[in-house]
Amino acid sequence: MPKHARTTSRSPQFAKYLTCVDAIASPVVRRPDPEQLLRARKTLGEFMTATVQAAATELGFGYIGTPDAPSTYQQLRAAYDRSASTGEPLPISDEYCDGTIYLTPEENIKFRFWHDTSHIARGLSFRLEDEWELALWHLEQLRLAGLGPGTLEYELFRIDVLGQVIVQALIQRFPYDQRLFSLHSLDVGMDAGILAEVRRRP
Repeated sequence: MPKHARTTSRSPQFAKYLTCVDAIASPVVRRPDPEQLLRARKTLGEFMTATVQAAATELGFGYIGTPDAPSTYQQLRAAYDRSASTGEPLPISDEYCDGTIYLTPEENIKFRFWHDTSHIARGLSFRLEDEWELALWHLEQLRLAGLGPGTLEYELFRIDVLGQVIVQALIQRFPYDQRLFSLHSLDVGMDAGILAEVRRRP
């Protein structure tokens, strides 16, 4: 994912992806009480920590959070290859990590490490269709971990990874406030949440 993740090119294929939403949609989970939401966010953080620990062991390198991280696919490819050769940590952007579905910025950086290394490992670029494919793969890994459709964790993660791809495709930016976008979408459904974000001004 680009470091600043604020703009991308509009894809002429976008209409095709919207038709996929019904196929992968899960029942809308209305926002639960604060304790339920806190538990779900904590569980997602634990899932991310375990996933990244396993990925780092398999890859032979970890990560370091920094504002000076790769922002293009070519830069990420070069940094990934360097880390694979030397074992040095992969630079991962630590910008815009304060307001997310996770309880700590560090957990969001962990997700970015998993996301960025999966781009390379799975041969997926930063193009819209590849971001969509990678988001679906991330969701499948969550399902395989026992947190599938119908769980609050799955719905939060789905809004985060798929909803943001749609927003990016429509208006060439990510949500201004990822946590606000996710929680509002949980209340009103992802489709209405996306519309609200499209109309939101900084």
